[in-house]
Amino acid sequence: MGEVMAKTGMTYNTKDFDIKFPRVVDKQIPEAAAKSSFKVAAMVIRDAIVEEPRCPHKTGNLWRSQKIEAPKILKGEVTIELGFDADYAAVVHEMPAGVTFRMTGAGSKYLESKLIKNKEKYMAEIARGMQGPRG
Repeated sequence: MGEVMAKTGMTYNTKDFDIKFPRVVDKQIPEAAAKSSFKVAAMVIRDAIVEEPRCPHKTGNLWRSQKIEAPKILKGEVTIELGFDADYAAVVHEMPAGVTFRMTGAGSKYLESKLIKNKEKYMAEIARGMQGPRG
C-alpha cells in the first residue's frame, strides 16, 4: 500500500503495517485461537462429566481416559482432538437413547450434547481469548 495522502494534505506511510499485518493474520491470530481452543476443550471435558447427560462412571476408567491433544495449526486453521480414550468410549457415547446407566444423570452423547448445548458459551470463551491480554 505504501504512502497514503489524507484530505488534510498530510501523508502517512503504511509500510510498517503492510509488513507486520500478514504476521498477525498468519501467526498471532491462529496462536491465540489455539490457546483459547485448548481452554475450551478442557471446558467440554469438564461439562461432559458434570452436566447431564454425564459421561458414565462405573469403575472410573472412562473418566480417567479423558484426553486433550495439543492444538494443531495448519494453514491458519486450528484443530484440537479431545474426548475419552478408553477402548469402549465411542460405543458408550453412541448408545441409543433410553439405555439405562447405573450412575444417575449418565447418558449417551455426553460429549456431542455439550457441543450443541454450550456452543455459545464455548464460542464466547474463544472470542475472549482472541482479544489478547487486558491491561
